[in-house]
Amino acid sequence: MRLLTILSLVFCYHLSTGQLNNSVFENLTKIEAKDTSKLFLGLNSLFFFKNNEYFNTIIDGYTLFGYQFNPFLNYQPHENIRINAGWYFQKDFGNSNVTTTAPTLSFEWKKNGYSLIFGNLESSLNHRLIEPLYDFESVLNQRLETGFQMKINKEKLFADLWIDWKKMQYWNDINQEQFVVGLSLNKQVVKVGNGKLDFPLQIVIRHNGGQIGVSGHPPAQTLVNLATGFRWTQKVESKLKNIILDGYYVIDDDITKVKPAPTSGNGIYLNSSITTSFGLEAMISYWRAKDYTAFEGGKIYQSISVFDPTRIEQSPHLLILRLLYNYYFADNISLTVRAEPYFDLNRNTFQYSYALYINYRDNFFLTKRKK
Repeated sequence: MRLLTILSLVFCYHLSTGQLNNSVFENLTKIEAKDTSKLFLGLNSLFFFKNNEYFNTIIDGYTLFGYQFNPFLNYQPHENIRINAGWYFQKDFGNSNVTTTAPTLSFEWKKNGYSLIFGNLESSLNHRLIEPLYDFESVLNQRLETGFQMKINKEKLFADLWIDWKKMQYWNDINQEQFVVGLSLNKQVVKVGNGKLDFPLQIVIRHNGGQIGVSGHPPAQTLVNLATGFRWTQKVESKLKNIILDGYYVIDDDITKVKPAPTSGNGIYLNSSITTSFGLEAMISYWRAKDYTAFEGGKIYQSISVFDPTRIEQSPHLLILRLLYNYYFADNISLTVRAEPYFDLNRNTFQYSYALYINYRDNFFLTKRKK
């Protein structure tokens, strides 16, 4: 109870955000006119260690430990167009095989804050979704997304609309086709002094279906997760850079009503966070839901365990503390330390996870096409 009291005081004192600043995990490309006709060698790498110490809760504990490596070539044939081609590798420690290996290729057009991407998308945490809709661990185990993406990234508006085609169906295929469509939107509606109020809207839809597979497939199914609410950001003229308050009402539904249809669920997600000028961030979150499931969402928020469907927590009720510290060895090399304890208010149990990440990204000029 002492821990619960302390966290409650912190919640009352601070104001909040839907997720910690994950910019070190975002992989956003830049297209500049000065790089037209130039060829670069790029390197993206992530070393990760995340240990989840979970007991007597909706899921069991597990550890993610390994690295990701993506060398690629990028060429800019036009001042607003870039083509990236490379190869992605992921190695989980303790596994003698390479866990994931896949080619990467993307066509990108960007101008005045607008962008179109075809091929490998700006994926995972780049979508800026809250964790009940999109698991933070997707950056560690589902990094690649392929399809089509449209984005707007301006001072008062962020919008990301994408389709991630997960499974292709062929003639007489035993598998259904599967794709995910998402929308992440954040619109500034009011600005007062150093504070601003934003309207967020987040939708993730997964469809399983197809018409050319073998007979006897399960019927087509479309699942929806949606979140909307508010976000207030207050800039502070001190070492405490930002104080942020946000809250979301979250729902899930099976709009195709496949029999037996799962129960529609909903939840309330309230957050308070602070960011500092010396790299430390803190956030406290309150989660209360009923019959909630999310196919892309964080594992601890679910009403049904992603590991064991017989393990059910009909009304998850959590209080979560997140601490994050970013240290930059250089502009392109960063160390991130995260600690995420949480208290399960239904089971009166204390759970926690901690993690260490090293990000390294670089671009090396190779040559320029002669006119």
